[in-house]
Amino acid sequence: MAKKLNIEKGKKRVKWNLMPKTDFIDGDMLSSCHIEIFGSKKIEIDGCAGVYEYTNDYLKLRLKTGALLICGSDFDIITFENKSITVKGNIKSIEFCV
Repeated sequence: MAKKLNIEKGKKRVKWNLMPKTDFIDGDMLSSCHIEIFGSKKIEIDGCAGVYEYTNDYLKLRLKTGALLICGSDFDIITFENKSITVKGNIKSIEFCV
């Protein structure tokens, strides 16, 4: 016969507040950048305001809230239009600079 577990019924559970109670989508979030990374070969950034530096080994992009530094090799900018940029290459690291 199996033993019954003694469970404390009066114990209060701790709730974590992972999301703020205000509206999740506000105007500031819609105007910030959106980054999608596809493995270590491709990255797409929506909200790119321009390119600071572009070499074969690294790429520094201007965002509304700072800069994005992508390090690696063999970079090629595939598209850059309407504040959306697509970069292909061997991505080693990504740094966000405020």
